[in-house]
Amino acid sequence: MRVLIIGGTGAFSGRVTERVVAAGHEVMLYNRGQRPLPDGVAVPVIRGERSALRDHAGEIAEFAPEAVIDSICFQPEEAADLVALFPQARRVVFISSVDAYGEDIGGAPVTEEREPRPVTDYGKGKLACERLLLEQLGDAVTVFRPSHILGRGFLTTSLWSRSPYLVDRVRKGKPVPAIDGGRNLMTPVYAGNIAEWVARSLESPAANGEVFNAVGPEIITQRRYYEIIAEILGVPIRLVAVPSHLFRQRFASPPQFNWHRPYSCAKVTSALGHAPAVGPEAMLRETVEYMMAHGLVRDCSEDPFDDRLVELLLRHEAELDALFAQKAG
Repeated sequence: MRVLIIGGTGAFSGRVTERVVAAGHEVMLYNRGQRPLPDGVAVPVIRGERSALRDHAGEIAEFAPEAVIDSICFQPEEAADLVALFPQARRVVFISSVDAYGEDIGGAPVTEEREPRPVTDYGKGKLACERLLLEQLGDAVTVFRPSHILGRGFLTTSLWSRSPYLVDRVRKGKPVPAIDGGRNLMTPVYAGNIAEWVARSLESPAANGEVFNAVGPEIITQRRYYEIIAEILGVPIRLVAVPSHLFRQRFASPPQFNWHRPYSCAKVTSALGHAPAVGPEAMLRETVEYMMAHGLVRDCSEDPFDDRLVELLLRHEAELDALFAQKAG
């Protein structure tokens, strides 16, 4: 199958390119040409901005893609490009996001039957793209909603979302601020597992017109997420609780990993015949080791806000402990 991948060289989309090439498909990429091709991959590239996709219609038509994978579509007008350029494609794969479901989704694993209620501009844009594509292209479309993607090239998350400072903070033994002490739930996913599902969807009737949660096999607390990072680094860890109700007052649309985000991958596992085998320990190890080996870890002293925050929180912890000690009497 001739497959056009829009993007194809990023931390995630590069994995997709690798897997689709390995599956024996003829691949062409469309991107800005600012990143190298994945190691061992040699495919042609059409260079252009995502917003200029239609300007390259002639070059794309010469390749005559039978399938299209778009990992950098964020707004309905960009999805409209796919409708205009690929009305006869056998498969159009759209990489969306679990942000389409919204932020506070509760503690039970969310399936694709959950009514989307996005609250961020990012999530609203992704959902609008999904709906336009499914309405206009029908069964040719397959939508994947990834959660917190990990693996080589990604950063670990902190209180402030993806951060180059978190690993350094942990390895230096500094307390880590976490919403409510890291009690929130999260469902990290390995980039390679999503790439496998994407590759399988290209020729599978089970993917026709479907929306899939592209998430990992295990729901963990954010506390456990930080503990795994500390175990990889061989150091102890201390988390300091940031009151969620105060945090939300100042950050109306807070970093996504600070609230319960449990999701189910049962549908995609059943439909496409691939169960994600990489758990949180392995995916975080690859992430952290790659960060350290490729200069993606930065000195946390460059961003001293968390030190100020932790100092205040620890002082209040001590005061509360003294008060509770009186009550316990």
